[in-house]
Order: sequence, then structure tokens, then C-alpha cells
Amino acid sequence: MQNSLQNAKLSWNEAGTPVSDSFGDVYFSNDNGLQETRYVFLNQNKLPDRWLNHDRDLFVIAETGFGTGLNFLATWQAFRHYKENEPEGKVSRLHFISFEKFPLTRQDLQQALMAWPELMPLSEQLITAYPAAVPGCQRLRFENGAIILDLWLGDVNDLLPQVYSPAGGLVDAWYLDGFAPSKNPDMWTENLFTNLYRLIRPEGTLATFTAAGFVRRGLADAEFEMAKIPGYGKKREMLAGRSQKMATPAYSPVSSIAIVGGGIASAYLSYLLTQRGYQVELFCADNHVAQAASGNPQGAIYPLLHKPTDSLSQFFAATFHFGQQLINEVNQQAPLTFSQCGVLLKAIDEKSSRKIRALLEAGFPEELIHGVEDDALFPQGGWVVPSELTEVLFRLAAATGLLKQHFNCEITAITKQQEQWSLITKSGEIRSASQVVLANGADIGNFEQTCGLPVTPVRGQISLLDATAYSEISSYVVCGDGYIVPARNGQQVIGATYVRHDKNRDVRAAEHLENKAKMQRTLSADMSQCSVIDGRAAIRGVTRDHLPLAGGLRTENELQDTVNNMPESGWLPHSDSGFFVLAGLGSRGLCSAPLAAELITALLLKEPLPCSLTILRDLDPQRRWLKPQWRKKQTG
Repeated sequence: MQNSLQNAKLSWNEAGTPVSDSFGDVYFSNDNGLQETRYVFLNQNKLPDRWLNHDRDLFVIAETGFGTGLNFLATWQAFRHYKENEPEGKVSRLHFISFEKFPLTRQDLQQALMAWPELMPLSEQLITAYPAAVPGCQRLRFENGAIILDLWLGDVNDLLPQVYSPAGGLVDAWYLDGFAPSKNPDMWTENLFTNLYRLIRPEGTLATFTAAGFVRRGLADAEFEMAKIPGYGKKREMLAGRSQKMATPAYSPVSSIAIVGGGIASAYLSYLLTQRGYQVELFCADNHVAQAASGNPQGAIYPLLHKPTDSLSQFFAATFHFGQQLINEVNQQAPLTFSQCGVLLKAIDEKSSRKIRALLEAGFPEELIHGVEDDALFPQGGWVVPSELTEVLFRLAAATGLLKQHFNCEITAITKQQEQWSLITKSGEIRSASQVVLANGADIGNFEQTCGLPVTPVRGQISLLDATAYSEISSYVVCGDGYIVPARNGQQVIGATYVRHDKNRDVRAAEHLENKAKMQRTLSADMSQCSVIDGRAAIRGVTRDHLPLAGGLRTENELQDTVNNMPESGWLPHSDSGFFVLAGLGSRGLCSAPLAAELITALLLKEPLPCSLTILRDLDPQRRWLKPQWRKKQTG
């Protein structure tokens, strides 16, 4: 996979159409590109008619070559019209997956889409949500999740094998787009055709503007049933195809989902599942939500980055962007207290200076991180009130009528009874669910199934200072030796201590002194006279590699089967048992929880996953056991 991405270099022809300097080809037809999109991709894939009687409420479209986003916007517009005119139609959600090796800059995207005034209400939303150019999958949400766009940035032939497909396939309709085969022969390969078919569902279809013979033969060899049909406008012919896969058993929706927890991870899960129309039952051991690590008065949000190629950076860049979208989405429904004020990484000594220089030279786009004198700034980072965000997410989930919450309800054991999981409470009651998600923070190891997971409890204490006694320190969140959040309501949050294997939550004077000392080192200023007015301690669940545990949990027998049958290409994510873990969020939970929760949601519902197979393996709850076995397979 690429180290960093290059944005497309464009020029504009006499008709005002964008032209790729690299490929010498237009992004859309001079002869009404929007009408061509509708004819080639929507009409030949039998859309919107197929949305009326599809086999599930989700329809998945995938395309090669995002370009200006015209195909996506035309499909979104058609889906809107369908929902207005056919409110009883089967499909209620649209998932659009697209691949792009040379993404346009935001400015070029905006200029290109000005050609289509009728799409402006949608294109403005796309431009606002358009992500920084970091390799991998970037998930964008529109209309409260009714429309999802996965932008896979990189070479499509490298990325397609990284897309996970459930047993019955993933894609309902393929838009085989991109620059013409004569202009971009590297894309139109056997690998491409094979992976298009790997991902297609039994009733899936395909359409492409080209009628090139080798494309038709390649798709036929991949087992598509292909036909030449009349092309659009001056193009004499184009290709259309359909899957020849055998029909699979009818899709069976998930019946009941139990979540054990009560913090930010559980809140995002509950919100994302109920927004999709699924029933959720929450079991919280406390008397209210956000009583543990999610209860802090302020918390910083910024990604953990190393290099654009590594899983950690790609995961955190993606979840950072996805989380920003969710916060803005939630804020439209229930106002939140938050600020995208920027997060400043402070160089406080030679070691931190070297790290910051390496980060700035790694190839990340400036809109994600850039230098400010000797420091580094995440301009879109900021802070939220974690307790408020958690409460609001649960409140919005409950407003759907699909969330049932149980408080003071500690789950002490979980057992499998035929196709159902039994959750046994401390008082001896038994509750049942077909799917279970453990998202109970540092207590994740309290169950027989999870007691060996590599999550370490780490105590962290924050201190609240009287901010009225001194002038504003910074308009940014400042991170150096610890962190300092901009003052709010006359109080300044600083922190946090880091004490491994300590689960005591008492507030300690010694740790207040430690936090003040960290603040002093970070700011190079005397803070000894700053008075502490309050504090709070919580326990975080931490992993050694700084990535959360997010995925399905295998039984001992299932784990051994995975090892015994593991191909050299690596293991696949597990979801069949209906038992999932979302834990180990550490001190970056506000950043990592959104995409990790989205991943669990997609696994549960057999929907497109928001990250590559490589990242899925790096997030797997049982990676500590699986990775060594995979390395043995690779080395023979």
C-alpha cells in the first residue's frame, strides 16, 4: 500500500470539464456527464427499481474511480427521490463504496461540482465531509447514517483484496468506472475482475461505459455473465453484466442485541445500532451512564499517528474523521459542549522534538497535522465533555424507542444456550440475546470468556485548577508531558497520571502535585501557585500496541480451528458466534471509540466494514494468539 497519496493534477478544457493531467482523460463526458451517469450506471443496474423489493433494508453499490463524486451524488439524488416517492420500498439505507488512487483536492472537487447546480444541496455536504488524503478507508455519513460513503484511497488493485466480504457476498451493484482502458491500462487487470466477482452478491449486477473486448473477456473469465448493449450518446456500445453465483439463504436480520457497559463505547454502539433500526438492551452495573472513565469533565480528541502506511495511523486517522462527523451529527440533534480549537503537540525536550519532526516529515496531509514553530498542530482536534456526549448518545438512542436500559444491573456470567446467549445478573436473573457485545472498559476481563485478553487496568487522575487566578494559557489543547485543556466555567482540566494495575479510584494529593509538575514542564512556567479545586480518578483499559480490541470473540475450539485452517493470506474476522468485544480504548477512547463501534456494528449486521483486512487483524481481540501462528504460516 502507498506510503502517502498524491492528489490529482487537473486542467480544465474549453467546456469547463476537468481533465486528468496524468491520464489525459476527462473525469466526465463533455456531453452531459450527469445524464451519462444515470444511463450507464443507474439504468443498467436497474436502479431505482431494485430498491423496491430488495432482500434487505441495505443496498450496497461499489465503484472503481471516485473522481469528482458525480456517480455517488447522482445515486444519492436518485435514492432521495425513491424514498420520497416510494416510502414503503424495502431499501431504507444506501451504502456506496468507492476507490480512488489520486483524490482531488477539496478546492478542485468544489470547482468540478459547480457544473451540476441541481446536485448542489448534496455536493455541499460531500465537500464539507471530504476527508484528508490518508491511505485506506475513510467512512463518511450523511442523513444520520441513511447514506454511507466509504472512500478507499489508494490503488484499487491493492485495496480490493483488503475488502472483507461475508460468505454471501457484499456488493449488489458495481459501477466499473475510471479512466478509459487505453488511458489507464494498469487498473483494468485480471486481479480487478476477479475481486469484483469475489465481492458480488448472487443477484448482483455490473455496468461499465467501455465495450473493450479484453474487459468483456476478463469479466466473463471471472464468471460474470456479460452482454454488449447500446452506449450513451455518441458511444455505440457499453457492457453490462450480472452475477452467476448460486443463491444463498435469505438474509435473516439480527433479533436481539445486548450491550454490557455504560461508557462512551457503549453509547456509540447504542446510537449506531438504533439509528439502523435495531433493538438494543443495555446492562449497566452503575446507577447511571458515564460513571467510569467516560465521566470526566473534559477530554481531548486527536489521533495517534506514526506513518501513513501503518495500521495504527490509518485506523486513528479514519476514526478521528469519522468521530468528528458523528459529533457534528449528534450536535444537530441535541446541542453539545465541544470545541474544534486544535490540539498542539508541544516539544518539551530533544526526544519529543525528534518525534514531532519525524511526524511532520512522515507524509501526512497538512489539513490533518502541520508544524507551528517547533511544535505540531492538529487543526481539527479539540475537546468534548465526555459525560455529556455519552449521555446525549444514549438519550438519542432511547428516543428511537429501540433502546432498553437496565441500571444497577451487573452481569456476572455469560453462557450460550443453543442459539441464544444467557446473561446472568448479580441477583441471579437471566436475560437472553442473540448477540452480545462486551464494552465494559477496564472490567472486560471479568468473564470466563475474556479473562485472558491482554488489557491492563491503568489508573488516571485529572486535576481541576482554579482558572480565574491566571490569564488564559492557550486557546489550544496542549499536549506535552500530560495535557492541558482550555479553561471552561472558570476551571482548567490538566492530567493525567498513569498508574498500571491500580484500580482504586480515590483522589490523591500526590497525583495532583504530579499533574501540576507535568503542566509546568509542558508550559515552561511556574504553576506552583495554581490552586487545585477538584479532581477525579478513573480506570482505563490499555493495550500494549495502543490499538483497541474490536471484533468477534472465538471459543477455544473456534480459535484452534482458525489457527489450523489459516491461509498464508491471513485469518478473517469472526462474527458467527454472536459474541463481540469492544475494549482496550486506553487514553484515546474519545478518538478510537466511534470507528471501533462502527466496526462492531457492521460485523454484527453483516454490512461493509470500515477498514482493511490488515487493520481488522490488528484490532482482533485475539490477535495476541493469532499473529504468531500467521507468521509461522508465512515463513513456512
